[in-house]
Amino acid sequence: MSRFLVTLVGAAAAAALAVAPLGAQSATPLVGKWTVEWEAGRRVENGVPSPIHSTGVLTVVTSGDSLLGTMDVTKRSDGSAPPKPFTISGRMTAAGAVFRQISQARLNMNGEEMTREAITTWTVRANGDQLEGSLTREITGLQINADPTPITGKRAPG
Repeated sequence: MSRFLVTLVGAAAAAALAVAPLGAQSATPLVGKWTVEWEAGRRVENGVPSPIHSTGVLTVVTSGDSLLGTMDVTKRSDGSAPPKPFTISGRMTAAGAVFRQISQARLNMNGEEMTREAITTWTVRANGDQLEGSLTREITGLQINADPTPITGKRAPG
């Protein structure tokens, strides 16, 4: 009986050691609420681009081996109404996390209005209570020279 108990205790200890690294890997400093600012888009008139900045609250949670972010946009610099809260899905990388957002972009080119699929890639990392990273955008069917734009933030209180 004592040999069985020693084997059982040894197996439980081995299982606990095997699970510990997995838990440590899934923990991320990005989990929580962040107040953030980023370039949400650009208005181009007569060839002159004007950035449109947004501020909001990003809430990050884990979901299995993935990350889910909910963005609640609170303000846009152009005065337009903020969009409804949206979700971005992501994964951890060695440099932080990469989230991907697929949305619809409204375009007005030479008086012709159109809607196209927009893919935004959010690359972020937490450094203590500070958030930093960049966004890149692609718009289906258009060749745009979209250099990465910064996203900054800080951990929201409470």
